[in-house]
Amino acid sequence: MDYLLKTPELTLKGKKRQLFEKILINNLKKKFKDNLNFLKNLGGVFWLKTETKIEEGLKKIFGISVIFKVEVFDNLDEVLINFPKDIKNFNLQVKRGYKDYPLNSQQIFEKIVNYLKKNYNLQFNKKSKNRFYLEYRDKKFFWAKEKIKGAGGLPVSSSGKAVSLLSAGFDSPVASFLAMKRGLKVYFVHFHSYPQTSKDSLEKVEKLVKVLNEYNLGSQLYLFNILKIQKFYYQRIPQEFLVIFYRRTMFRLAEKLKEELKADCLVTGESLGQVASQTIQNLEVISQTVSSFVLRPLIGFDKQEIINFARKIGTEEVSRLRGDDCCSLFIPKKVKTKAKIEEVLKIENEWQREIANLEKEIYDERFFLKI
Repeated sequence: MDYLLKTPELTLKGKKRQLFEKILINNLKKKFKDNLNFLKNLGGVFWLKTETKIEEGLKKIFGISVIFKVEVFDNLDEVLINFPKDIKNFNLQVKRGYKDYPLNSQQIFEKIVNYLKKNYNLQFNKKSKNRFYLEYRDKKFFWAKEKIKGAGGLPVSSSGKAVSLLSAGFDSPVASFLAMKRGLKVYFVHFHSYPQTSKDSLEKVEKLVKVLNEYNLGSQLYLFNILKIQKFYYQRIPQEFLVIFYRRTMFRLAEKLKEELKADCLVTGESLGQVASQTIQNLEVISQTVSSFVLRPLIGFDKQEIINFARKIGTEEVSRLRGDDCCSLFIPKKVKTKAKIEEVLKIENEWQREIANLEKEIYDERFFLKI
């Protein structure tokens, strides 16, 4: 099978373009391994040969915006001979990618259209559903019947590494996906409260990571059991502050993992105003827990937009499965919506040593899965 892959965003990277293209090539080799027979960079467009069809896999490689499954011809006469003749009209797009061919794109187009009209009475029609694409590169003509939309974005790992705080819900998997799309290699951390909560959420998270790894090209999942510190907070912290304290502990643990992995930032699925803990005041108080840069790709999304996106990338079905969320454990009816950092620090400082010891214990007992 022959494919022509378009990467328009990478061509805008100037002096860094070769680095981005090199990472994309490595990602393609990692994804398809033994199925890959041939791969050549034709100047921001990649010619790929494989043993079997890989369209679905190519759609999950960030950096590729357009995919053509092509037939490759040595000259224009071969294109004319093999052009379908059992149709009444056609639409054709032609591009001369290399200037070493004597005819330009318009002249190639006119030659094909005139030949087919004169010899087979085939009419060119812009509105025709019979669409064909022809591109000249590397002394070859690449002919395709279909233009397939790719994932776009930047190749995974081209922008650095991130640690994503992954729940078993809809939001954080979509946030992780969007971080990957902008070139981040994502590592996942999940906080749970087993056995106070069931194993369902743990199984869900593993399934979510497997779906996301189709785009992320493999990763690691770190599991932190925060039940002990949740119980500690529940017994000592004013109830309305519980979610904020849970989140601050999660951020500190995630940042420590980020530093261990030498990652560049944290990623969360928080959306402004979606729940009580995600007011602008609470987000600020939670963010001040760490010095790391925190990406919130969903900050302006509403819930339905997030669910629609989850459906598109394949995580919705898994997110709908049964599973407990550790943040829903020990939650009071009234939640603080406009917390102030001064009042939070006043409470936290009172139990600073105990909190630090519990967080160290949780971190040391973390569980690691390579998925």
